[in-house]
Amino acid sequence: MNGRTITVALLVARVAAADPDRKPDTSLSDILRGPFQSSRLFNMPVADTVGAYMMSLSGDGSLLQQTGLLTSAGVLAIGFGDLAQLEYRHTAAISVTGVDAPLPGVGVQLKVPLPEHSGIPAIGLAFRLGVPRRESFGDTTIDEKSTDFYAVGRLRFDSISWLTLHGGARISAASIELGGDQTGTTKRTLVLPTGGYELQLAKNAKIVGEVGLAPQFHWKQGTGEATIGYGLLGRWGVRWALFPSVIIDGSIGYQLEVADAMPASGFAAATQWDIRLGAEVFVPWGALACRAVGAFCD
Repeated sequence: MNGRTITVALLVARVAAADPDRKPDTSLSDILRGPFQSSRLFNMPVADTVGAYMMSLSGDGSLLQQTGLLTSAGVLAIGFGDLAQLEYRHTAAISVTGVDAPLPGVGVQLKVPLPEHSGIPAIGLAFRLGVPRRESFGDTTIDEKSTDFYAVGRLRFDSISWLTLHGGARISAASIELGGDQTGTTKRTLVLPTGGYELQLAKNAKIVGEVGLAPQFHWKQGTGEATIGYGLLGRWGVRWALFPSVIIDGSIGYQLEVADAMPASGFAAATQWDIRLGAEVFVPWGALACRAVGAFCD
């Protein structure tokens, strides 16, 4: 068997492992057994996509922030092929109100088609076109937006199979636009590193952690002055598979304001803490359609 044959065999095996059987006689219990692969930690995307003929819907919400603030986050991902997905996603950002208020965006994520080996990272690339999020303060409206390019990697080792490492960087073209009784637009391009990990505690439970920089928007009421800086967001929690197709998250997050001159100026004190509950539901629509009407079968 030559090297090309081995590579093709590895890629076919990986595709088959990530896609539930799409056959008319596959039982519903087998379809919902998976396997299923999330494309995120909490805020951070990972190198994996959700898989072919698969849809994932996830979201979370803060239990501690004030009612009415935009403190929820979510992802809608639809896989096409095993190497790409279309998605609507909330990306990490800190609002002018000073809270973690993710920004919406639409885009595509690609997984580089490399054979997987212990100690060799999987690579993912993503582009997300930002959608403005509007907040109103009296007669002033503020539109915050971030268009992002992501490059992320995922690393595993056979000798420590319970540990998965994630890391990457986000290039963010962020903007803040004032309207109403104050006008003006501020734009800035930021390079935002991020990292995370997963610890497999049991078959259905993981500890997940992440930390990364995010755009932080500032506005001084009454002056019309708006700026964009760096904030640091971290989150740690537990991910539990209630069923193979339903995942429950519980996490604690923290937020720091970072001086633009970092690391010389260091970090300010922690400014926000919160607790979030969330869930992710996987819908193997291709396999379900095959069983129901004979469409999209292998």
